[in-house]
Amino acid sequence: MVKESNLEKGISAIIPTYKGEAFISKLLDSLINQSIDPKLFEAIFIVNGEPDSTPDIIKKYQKENPQINIILTYSDPGVCNARNVGIDLSTREYSIFIDDDDYISHNYFEKLYQYSQPNRIVIGTFMDVNEDTGEIQESYLSKPLLENSGIVENPYNDKMQRILVITTDKLIPTKYVKNSSFNPDLKNGVDISYYSEFYADNESELEFYIVDKKEDCVYYRLWRDNSISRKPISYDFNITDRLKLLNDLNKNLKKAKTPVMKSFIKSLTGGEIVRINNYLEKYPQDYKKVLKDIARYNFEFFPYKYLNENLNDLDNTKRELIISYTFSPTNITTSNSVVKRILTEKKNVDVIYGSLNELTKDYSLEKIVDQFLIHKIEIETDFSSSWENMKNFVTKGMEELNKLPVYEKIYSRANFAHSHFLALEYKLAHPETYWRAEFSDPLIYVFGRDKVSPPIEDEEYVSRINKHLKEKISSKDDINCICEYLTFLFCDEIILTNENQKELMIDINPYDVADIVNEKAIINTHRTLDTKYYYVNESSYKLDENRLNFGYFGAIYNARSFEDFINAFDSLNDDLKDKITLHIFTSTKTFFEQLLSPDLYKITNLNPPVNFLEFLNLTTKFDVLLVEDSDKGNFKLNPYLPSKLSDYQGSDAAIWGICEEGSIMDSLNLDYKSKLNDIDSGKKAIEKIIEDKLNLKNSLNTDIKTEQYYRQRIDQLTQKIYELVNVAQEEFKKDKNYESEIKELNLKVKELENINSEILNSNSWKATEKLRKIKRKFK
Repeated sequence: MVKESNLEKGISAIIPTYKGEAFISKLLDSLINQSIDPKLFEAIFIVNGEPDSTPDIIKKYQKENPQINIILTYSDPGVCNARNVGIDLSTREYSIFIDDDDYISHNYFEKLYQYSQPNRIVIGTFMDVNEDTGEIQESYLSKPLLENSGIVENPYNDKMQRILVITTDKLIPTKYVKNSSFNPDLKNGVDISYYSEFYADNESELEFYIVDKKEDCVYYRLWRDNSISRKPISYDFNITDRLKLLNDLNKNLKKAKTPVMKSFIKSLTGGEIVRINNYLEKYPQDYKKVLKDIARYNFEFFPYKYLNENLNDLDNTKRELIISYTFSPTNITTSNSVVKRILTEKKNVDVIYGSLNELTKDYSLEKIVDQFLIHKIEIETDFSSSWENMKNFVTKGMEELNKLPVYEKIYSRANFAHSHFLALEYKLAHPETYWRAEFSDPLIYVFGRDKVSPPIEDEEYVSRINKHLKEKISSKDDINCICEYLTFLFCDEIILTNENQKELMIDINPYDVADIVNEKAIINTHRTLDTKYYYVNESSYKLDENRLNFGYFGAIYNARSFEDFINAFDSLNDDLKDKITLHIFTSTKTFFEQLLSPDLYKITNLNPPVNFLEFLNLTTKFDVLLVEDSDKGNFKLNPYLPSKLSDYQGSDAAIWGICEEGSIMDSLNLDYKSKLNDIDSGKKAIEKIIEDKLNLKNSLNTDIKTEQYYRQRIDQLTQKIYELVNVAQEEFKKDKNYESEIKELNLKVKELENINSEILNSNSWKATEKLRKIKRKFK
């Protein structure tokens, strides 16, 4: 940092000028008429770009006013280059930037200097001058300056934001200015870039002072026809230039040391989003192009919340409380589903959730949803489905919520019953609160076979809850059954994904819930996010565009086997199989390795799971996305609707749904459909895909009959089972060998323990005890 002792007293006025001949005299007149001692300021004019008569006018004033220190110099084209030259040439304690078409009141420098201090930025009054009439009027920047004076408390607030980042009307200690520079690569928005970095670097040392309006310390700004606010909409100005500025803001955000400064810099992105939105409103067909350009920057922060939205609809003051045991950054389906609801409902919310530190985290999605979160309450808890864990989440959750004002609305979602139990407790404490409760699936049974949870066996809890009930619960009831029943009774709105789910949950609940569920339930399917979220995280995953690329995201388990796609692929002619690549992203890679047929395995890329935002982006890259129904098992209806289907529907890729007869997905209008456990419908589906995508007909291998294929497939799977058994036997043998070695080591340890015991009990050991104590003392 430049030492103050190396700078002269007074003010350096840094004035870039480009073709300012029509305005510069007004500014020069205001400079030579300043009430301050002329020895206390210098006016540095920097001509940038193609000159007009401006230099001659400045030279004339120099000659006629030798008492004023007017400096004339030149720079490369561009206002940033000019200001940087001015910064280098400044020699006074304080600096101020002035535009060549503006002018200042006669006492402007005197008053700013009067209130200056080595760590203070002094701001004068700011007024606009009508270019056509010369009428002086308040600027949109004027209000905070006219309403305040003296030292500014909490300067980095919304009211002060615009005045803090306009280049002019600020007297700044030169020692700070010398350590900063304007970015010449920016065509516009240079002031926002400059000051976001300036304040991030110097926040802890600076204070702000506003000169009282009564002192008439005024900066007069003249508007020109080509001002930024009046520029015609174009891709360069509204998109390219905005993204360059946002890139600078992201760099400066990393420099910010306090939450206040980080929030301030984030707030500066708002005006840039408005300009991007203005372009998208006029050219909506360019939406994906814009999204891809945004993604190329890989911004640490981008306000996707406001992108392509009506800004007036987004920020609500009365916030709903989201109760979700699993929530971002925890990376599981339930967390992501709650995030999707927040992003699609587009309202600010508060959230209470479990820490679940042992589960995988996805911090990229957290950055996006955090833009809608005002207050986050994390409950320290591990991941467990035990009743004790649920009670702990409820108890700790209520302790935190009791510290806050009562919410008008709450929302909870289960897959995990913890969320509904906490919401229930809150509803009992605050009956006036409106409670929305969502169920992703039936909770009581897994595929109509086994109960998910054990009996609650908590007499104290059951007794307390039964005081609120006509039809009592029992401690022998399983936990999830109680969760469903109590949620149905006490919530105000039940959110289900489909009609099958509704009918089945009424049917399998042992309590009489039909009337109340029918009255409260709404069908609200899984949410599909806006296109912008599909391009936040541009994946580097490579595809061969000369091949037909199928994408599958998910695991294999007892209700979803992937066998139907295997059968359909195996039915193709050999020459067509080589034109296809299957891309699988799964946590059950080993299962797929065992399950895939030899031909399919050859053309398959097996990948680990990716984070949610990369998953969304990947869905836009494949020719066909595969989604498979879960088998309904022993349920009379299939209550399931794959949540990934809603994600696929936002990608614009073709979707092949492998549907169970009568399922909800079976009733949907998908690009391609086949029936679960029906090899012939699978063949028809893949044949149609080949025809549509590769323009090839007669793609099926008619030489192999279905029964023959089934025998081959059974032989393949039998061989895999045989190989796995052999591997298991080999591992068992190793374990036996390890057991033998462990026994030998245990015997040796026992032998050493006996020897050690004999030494400790020997007379010689006892006799040398005092000597050992002396030795330890000297150590």
